[in-house]
Amino acid sequence: MIDLCVIGAGPAGLMAAEVAADAGFSVLVADAKPSFGRKFLMAGKSGLNLTKDESFDDFISNYDEAETWLHPMLSEFTNTDVCTWAKALGQEIFTGTSGRVFPKAMKASPLLRAWLLRLSNKGVQFQTRWRWTGWDQSKLSFDTSDGPKKIATKTTVLALGGASWPSLGSDGAWSDIFAKEGIALKPFKPANMGFIVPWSKYIEPHFGAPIKTVTLTAGSKSIRGDFVISSKGLEGSGIYAVSKDIREGAPLVVDLLPDSSLEHLQNLSLIHI
Repeated sequence: MIDLCVIGAGPAGLMAAEVAADAGFSVLVADAKPSFGRKFLMAGKSGLNLTKDESFDDFISNYDEAETWLHPMLSEFTNTDVCTWAKALGQEIFTGTSGRVFPKAMKASPLLRAWLLRLSNKGVQFQTRWRWTGWDQSKLSFDTSDGPKKIATKTTVLALGGASWPSLGSDGAWSDIFAKEGIALKPFKPANMGFIVPWSKYIEPHFGAPIKTVTLTAGSKSIRGDFVISSKGLEGSGIYAVSKDIREGAPLVVDLLPDSSLEHLQNLSLIHI
């Protein structure tokens, strides 16, 4: 019997595995895909935003009232700790104009390789192509490339993600297992997402263009950030930060010149108000 089985090899699962390994427990990480961290690697294609470089009070203000339950965990592993963690894995980091922190490599693969190697050196075991199918009494059941497997474990961490990227492993199929077991689950909702906009033909020349250092406001949330005009609509970290409020029906207001006063704008010869 192993002490801990982590199902799902994204960042949350790997962090749980490392904390347990550091405490001296035996750990197995199992994932349905043939390689680990696929969604993490996808996130790295746009630069891999690790955290924000700001005071802790400002940092936790990014979380709304419904997320206050996270505050004790964030106090134990702060945004500063995230930077220290990345540096310990050999990643140089920098802070962008929006205050977000990125690895200088601007991709996730070097960090993930170093992390998996460190976990392996700590005795963490890994299994790929192991799809969790539920419980058989006190044991975990998996479909594997070598046939069905059952694992006895003292503790299980389910780090299975949502249903946002089926091709990368986040297909939400585990919700069916929960339903069969009578475990209550809130319906999936999109989060940190872009928005579809039916652009006119006049916007087509600008597809892929970044909109830099603007202020985006939706509902009660206002944030300085960047976004991209895509062929389908609006994407990017600035949009993701206010996406929950937009999802709930709040209009999006974009201040393209947040550092300019209204008086200054009124005095510009090319702008008429």
